[in-house]
Amino acid sequence: MIEIRIKRDPQDRISSVSVNNHGDPIVCSAVSILLLNTLNSIEVFTDALFSYEGAEEGGASVLTIVRYDDCGRAELLMNSLVLGYKSIEESYGNEIVVID
Repeated sequence: MIEIRIKRDPQDRISSVSVNNHGDPIVCSAVSILLLNTLNSIEVFTDALFSYEGAEEGGASVLTIVRYDDCGRAELLMNSLVLGYKSIEESYGNEIVVID
């Protein structure tokens, strides 16, 4: 089962997303693609400062927002990431759990 943990800061913004990505290959692919797209989008479209730790072949990954950008783009992208994960959870609830 894939476990995704969401942590929030005192302003209720997402501060980190931890993914333990072991499970059904289709669900793992969807989870990985959403995470990688969010990483790339934050890097290209925002001035936010973030860190990423993860194995190249899947497994545990952590995306942490160190400093949000002033215009709110990174916050929108992180909310979109969590929305995507919750949508997958609705469809594949026996394969994935999102803890927010």
